[in-house]
Amino acid sequence: MTRQTAGGNRRAGRAAALLLALALPCGAGAETLKIGVLDYLGSGHSRTHWEPTLQALRRALPGHGVELQALGLAALDAALAEDRLDFVITNPGNYAELEYRHHVSRIATAEGDLPVASTLVAAAPLAGLGDLAGRRLAIVSPEAFGGFELIWAEMARAEPGLKGRVELVVTGYPMQAAAAAVLDGRAEAAVLRACMLEALQRQDPARYGALHAFALRPSPEAAGCAVSSAVYPGWAFARTRTTPPALAKEVAVALMQIGAGNLWTVPHDYQGVHALMRELQIGPYRREGPVPLREVLADYRDWLIAALVALAFWAVYSVRIETLVRRRTRALDSANARLLHEMAERQRAEEADRQHRRELEHVARLSILGEMASAVAHELNQPLAAISNYAQGCLLRLRAGSLAPEEMSRASAEIAAQSERAATVIRRIRAFVRKRESQRAPVAIPGLLEECEALYGAPARRAGIRVERDCAPGLPAISGDRVQLTQVVLNLVQNALDAMAGTPPAARLVTIRARAQADPRDGPGVCLSVRDRGTGMDAAALAHFAEPFHTTKAEGIGLGLALSRSIVEAHGGAMRAAPPQDGPGLEVLVWLPAEGMHDG
Repeated sequence: MTRQTAGGNRRAGRAAALLLALALPCGAGAETLKIGVLDYLGSGHSRTHWEPTLQALRRALPGHGVELQALGLAALDAALAEDRLDFVITNPGNYAELEYRHHVSRIATAEGDLPVASTLVAAAPLAGLGDLAGRRLAIVSPEAFGGFELIWAEMARAEPGLKGRVELVVTGYPMQAAAAAVLDGRAEAAVLRACMLEALQRQDPARYGALHAFALRPSPEAAGCAVSSAVYPGWAFARTRTTPPALAKEVAVALMQIGAGNLWTVPHDYQGVHALMRELQIGPYRREGPVPLREVLADYRDWLIAALVALAFWAVYSVRIETLVRRRTRALDSANARLLHEMAERQRAEEADRQHRRELEHVARLSILGEMASAVAHELNQPLAAISNYAQGCLLRLRAGSLAPEEMSRASAEIAAQSERAATVIRRIRAFVRKRESQRAPVAIPGLLEECEALYGAPARRAGIRVERDCAPGLPAISGDRVQLTQVVLNLVQNALDAMAGTPPAARLVTIRARAQADPRDGPGVCLSVRDRGTGMDAAALAHFAEPFHTTKAEGIGLGLALSRSIVEAHGGAMRAAPPQDGPGLEVLVWLPAEGMHDG
């Protein structure tokens, strides 16, 4: 009995609800679609301007009510945050911000509407953007796309520091308040949306006739209006994140079918809007919190590079000048001492003869010192690097407590040997520069390359570069100075290592080959080649190969290869470079005559 009574009550309730629904007017219970529209001229203007769209949607969606809400920037943002809107009509700049913050997505773009651009207006005779420096500029909001951000971009492109020299006067909406600020003397210029100046002058020519547009740029898309910025895509009609896709599709179809009043088309490309915001670092691209170091470096990369290059040049120049001054001072002191000694021994010598001798000695000394100033730095690089490596190795072992006495003795012997090698290099350079005969002796190329490996092996391993030696059997001996030939090999290998700094690790390989090769004119000899897989040289660089002071290195001074060529030619040989036939890189070929074929 109780179950039957309950069933009867449910049936009676449904019948009452059906009768109530039939008694209601059509549409009284329909869902109301709320469309928020950005208001920049007052709610009356917004409702009037978008009334054709509102009426078209009401006709196309009879099952829904449609309500238009005119909202400012802050109110529109708040309504979306609280999910109180179904659709939004706004300018492209504000749309990009809302797309990032509230995930709205556009379904149509206004077509044939007022151009999205900005116009600079003033009552004073201003002509260009530069005239804004030191003046007051009226704007409705720093976040207004057409009311400020477009002009901000133009100022940044015209003169990066211009915005900091312009005083902004924020008037708030509606936008005619910015024009009123100019007329009332609170600002010298104002930013208006495109075509608004013309509309205001038509409505009230007596008040707004004193204003004129400036900093104009021609634009066929401006619909005959004066504009001071580029023209961007039209306003966006977007659905919110809570709007069902099916409803959004119905609205999009209805918008495309509007034939008069507000015209809509498929969504336009807003990449230009995003590029502008990225350039100004606003909207979705606004930086918040501490700026990472990498972004600072990216922003000021060109200036930092220029400063570092200038600093490097200044440092190199200062060191070079200081070195030359010190050496010249020592040379002059030594010359004065010798001259005083000669004057004491030859008091009866004629003054003319002494003066002539002094001038000749001075010229000779300066010539020698000029050559040695750069040559010593290049020649001592490898021995000093070896000494540093041995010393650092000993220091690390001492700190670790694992250095045995015999290892300390062996390392000290190596350091002493490299020091003697540096002293030998100095003596050989002095002898070579002064055109004296160096110490020639038979030199076996395989043994020479093995000695060189002890010096270039460590830096090659640190750089992850393999160095292969390929010496043909039965090579004839070379008559030459072992120290100078060692320097040639080390210089070529070091250049090969430097050239592969940007080469992929798997391809980092230096090949050193030695082959017997006879020269048609000079007879039998040995051809030594050093081949890398680096960046190589183009035809212009090859034409200046081994020329003094010509270099492809950022920190090079162009003397290493020139000195190597001088050593090779002093041994009766020749040195040249050529691009390899089997891949990228560079191959340097050195030919030296066999023992007994060159008398030095």
